[in-house]
Amino acid sequence: MVSRQLTDWLEHPDWVRRLNLFAAAVGGAQHLVHLDADELLEVAVLTTSLSDFGDELGWAEGYRRLLAALDGPAELTVLGRLSARAEVLRCLQTRLRLVEIWNREPTIRCKPIEAPLFILGPPRTGTSILLELLALDSGLRPVYAHEAHHPLGPIDTGPATVLERSEPEQEFWSDIHPDFITMHELRADLPCECVHFVQPEFRSWHWTMMHNLDTQTNVSPDSEAAIYAFHRAFLQTLAHFDNEPRRFLLKTPAHLGFLPMLFATYPDALVVHTHRDPVKFVGSSANLTGVLRWMRSDAVDMSQRGPYMSITYQFLLGAAITQRDQGLVPAEQITDLHFRDLMSDPLAAIEGIYRDLGLELPDNMGDRVSGYLAHKPKGKFGAHTYDPRRLGLDEATVRDDFADYIDRYNVVLED
Repeated sequence: MVSRQLTDWLEHPDWVRRLNLFAAAVGGAQHLVHLDADELLEVAVLTTSLSDFGDELGWAEGYRRLLAALDGPAELTVLGRLSARAEVLRCLQTRLRLVEIWNREPTIRCKPIEAPLFILGPPRTGTSILLELLALDSGLRPVYAHEAHHPLGPIDTGPATVLERSEPEQEFWSDIHPDFITMHELRADLPCECVHFVQPEFRSWHWTMMHNLDTQTNVSPDSEAAIYAFHRAFLQTLAHFDNEPRRFLLKTPAHLGFLPMLFATYPDALVVHTHRDPVKFVGSSANLTGVLRWMRSDAVDMSQRGPYMSITYQFLLGAAITQRDQGLVPAEQITDLHFRDLMSDPLAAIEGIYRDLGLELPDNMGDRVSGYLAHKPKGKFGAHTYDPRRLGLDEATVRDDFADYIDRYNVVLED
């Protein structure tokens, strides 16, 4: 258990603190909320009346490895275990239902996904607001949060809407930690990251982002291919139900680490790679991911989050530079966007993206962008503040460590 001193600057709301204290009364949170792999499989089968989870690329091995980690090393609180159980069960139900429709209508898996547009880059480099702004183009098709969680609709016909059913994994985060809304807005009706809809491939990025898990806990030789196979099948399923085909608009920083596989899966993909001063994105993302884990476990050493994020993005950004320079990925299908340019003149930045990637800008895009931003100004929910030193970071060292990245992309340093 991590010393409380390492997180004494974070506080749970009283209702969270009291709920988690139930564990002390019964000898541990595991006695209150079970995370047994076999039992959850049985519940998923019972609640859907389906039994075929599919057998692609060893998903079951990854699932069991993940559940063993969540049940032990992740050191989840009562609330953390409850959240994990709900997510796992929903994902099992979704997997069963997707496999059933893929078996019943095999042409779904043959549906083309043409030239999807991906936004990728380190967290906190403008990827989220860019996703929302590009989604204003009616020719682009984002994945909305409620679709990511319930692509085939609710499993029952109760009174709650699909948007309401998505609240526990969207708006609920700010109930657990009220300051979270200053870091990232989650809403069931907003476009979301790919991490949300690849969850049912249990080796996917979501699980290690949200929990104290060794990054190798859920990795196997097939995991990378499995994630992208599921990613494509999910989009094919959404496209099957759409009235007319549109170019998919997608986003997650995780794609930065898998560019060759992304282009192997989508050879005609178009990519917007966002950039920012590393001091800003390393510290901000370290705080964000640390808080995500802390909402689920008290055993979080926030002082290690900064160095971890720094090393991670040094590797990912360095690999991306090498892949582009050596022709391992199609550099002509990638355009770069700087955070400062996006913030200073959003429409001009978007016009540059469309021009560089050969896309046609809608006539009324300027009015849509200005109208959207008028209702969502920067800092609408307050400033995301943190102390880099508490995250184990020294700003001068960070910039030295990312010197090659800064030089390669002419990144402007921020105050």
